[in-house]
Amino acid sequence: MLAIETRNLTRRFGPVLAVDDVSLSVPKGCVYGFMGRNGAGKTSTLKMLLGLIRADQGTIRIAGVDAIADRLGAARRMGALLEAHGFYAHLSGRENLDLTRSLLGLKRAEVDRVLGIVNLSRDADRRVGGYSLGMRQRLGIARALLGSPQVLILDEPTNGLDPDGIADMRGFLRGLPARSNATVL
Repeated sequence: MLAIETRNLTRRFGPVLAVDDVSLSVPKGCVYGFMGRNGAGKTSTLKMLLGLIRADQGTIRIAGVDAIADRLGAARRMGALLEAHGFYAHLSGRENLDLTRSLLGLKRAEVDRVLGIVNLSRDADRRVGGYSLGMRQRLGIARALLGSPQVLILDEPTNGLDPDGIADMRGFLRGLPARSNATVL
């Protein structure tokens, strides 16, 4: 089974063709790099996968679920990290995750599980305002992993990081499917 499958995905914003006939086949359990120049439609495609914007044409399947016909069913199989993290700087990493955990109705142990996956257990009780950008990125990934999604969609997870941070994040992402059992796009 494919984790993500699109066929002929297209999206226009007025006269601008933002996504032009994109077909993807992302195997389960991999890290799949979705790359292109600025303005190529990467973020628009990710937003269509997440159900944040509608496709003008085409099909989307997430972990076997038709994401257009069953948006909620598809959403339950995904976690995402988009550009804005939206963390409360005065709260700890654990407290920030616990807010989301409680909204999702998950058990408290879920927070410790995802903190372990992203290697933030030791820093979980520090205020997020004192986290480096790389730590905030990993905390965002931890939040996206709450509930054990089958598919993890990350929009520019290395954005803003220095060269060492980029190398560290790439290494971290390579091992993420094995640690989380999620396909990473």
